[in-house]
Formats: sequence, structure tokens, C-alpha cells
Amino acid sequence: MDIEVGWVDNAERVLLGLTREELYLIAGSVNEAIEAVEDWEFSTRLGVEKKAARKLRADLRAAIQELPPPG
Repeated sequence: MDIEVGWVDNAERVLLGLTREELYLIAGSVNEAIEAVEDWEFSTRLGVEKKAARKLRADLRAAIQELPPPG
């Protein structure tokens, strides 16, 4: 896996160039964390609030929906 990295807004935003497979892996990992980690320990274990993870999951799903068909 060779991920391309770029920065925007003084490194406040990171741009990643991912393969489709890598995007699916990240989306699945975020979903698994949301489902597997209890609310009370989520921010301690992952460093963000569960609400932020749910927003990221929704954004990743939207990005996946916009992908052109493989081929």
C-alpha cells in the first residue's frame, strides 16, 4: 500500500490518495470501532468522541457511494 499524502490549510486538513481497497478498509475499521467500543470508553481508547466517528463513517460512506464503478 502506497498512500499519497498532501496537506491543506497549514496541515489542518490532510489529503490522502487511497486505492478503493484502502478506502474500504478504513471505512470498515471506523465502523468496527463504533460498533465494538462502548460509548463510555470510546474517547479514551480512540482519542475522539463517538459522534465524530459517526460523522466520519457517514462521510466515508458518501465517498464510497460516489466512486465510479470498478473496472
